[in-house]
Amino acid sequence: MNDQIDEPENPSTMPDIKVEVLGIQNEYGAECLRLGMTDLVREIGRYIEISTLDGITVAVDYDAALRTLVRGIEGVRAEERTNDAGFVGVGKSVVVKRGDEFKTHIVLLADPVCVLAFAEEDRDVDDLRTALAIICHECAHVEEHADRDRQFPGVLVGYRARTYIGKLEQQFAESFWGEYAVCRTSAPWARNEEKRFRDNLATRLMDARGKAREAIRSYRIHGDVERVLQEAGAALLEPLRMASYRFGHLDGIAEGELVDIALELTGADPAISAAIVELVSQMRILWARRGNWESYEELMALGETAVKLIQVCGVHATPQPNGTAYINVPYTADTMPAGAKSADLYRMLTGS
Repeated sequence: MNDQIDEPENPSTMPDIKVEVLGIQNEYGAECLRLGMTDLVREIGRYIEISTLDGITVAVDYDAALRTLVRGIEGVRAEERTNDAGFVGVGKSVVVKRGDEFKTHIVLLADPVCVLAFAEEDRDVDDLRTALAIICHECAHVEEHADRDRQFPGVLVGYRARTYIGKLEQQFAESFWGEYAVCRTSAPWARNEEKRFRDNLATRLMDARGKAREAIRSYRIHGDVERVLQEAGAALLEPLRMASYRFGHLDGIAEGELVDIALELTGADPAISAAIVELVSQMRILWARRGNWESYEELMALGETAVKLIQVCGVHATPQPNGTAYINVPYTADTMPAGAKSADLYRMLTGS
């Protein structure tokens, strides 16, 4: 007689949702993909909390699927795919409103997940791992969105911050935290993604400070302070965003002590490296206290780290009493236009 009692299987948190496949002309193939996606997400739901999942759209025309998704929220623009050098988006978790509830709808490009249309014995292992990593990542966004909305209702749509700098800090903070938390949650199912995260961070670190200096040099000619803040900020903060992916992943697969952040950044610009060390350290603390943050300002501290980096690298944004900001770009020899000399800097400073 076998006295062993099996542990009860984790019930799936996947709700009764619609999985839609768009753009695949072969009806049988589309149905196989729909069923394969449904089965996989149901299994993922045993480990990642996806009870607030609104639905899944798998589309050949990914951009059109994002544009036409009905969000149920007034005044928000349609989502667009991430598309920049070395990092092209293939999946997005979009906040929608259904009745009085905020939920998350997953939109996926069909190409990298079409392996799910094949019978299990015919699936390429590497293709399946890639699909699993993508889908787990988006499911983890569902969980992260719900966690944040549960603790701070209303923060998922629209800015809470009322000042110009506060809005910037919130935008940066939510971007960094979202990817760190999601990559940490989904890491056990995305171990083959480590190289991609490492390479993306290395790409963004490459001459980021130089690109920021070039943005400032251009500012000396065009004089648009908001443009220089956007251009210099993009160059400086992309490494922080990519670090959120990489260290979230590394922390998610760590089986003991977490990696030394600074050692992973050998050779990086000192100012950017210091900002990444501070940012990841902050996010590790937030992770340990998730669900128990005293206020949303704990998250906003991540945005303060980002704004501080921009200032260290030459673009100063000072808050004003009316909520606006005074943007100042101090003169330095290394941010003068090409060909400018010390005498030119002196004439600019003195007006002579």
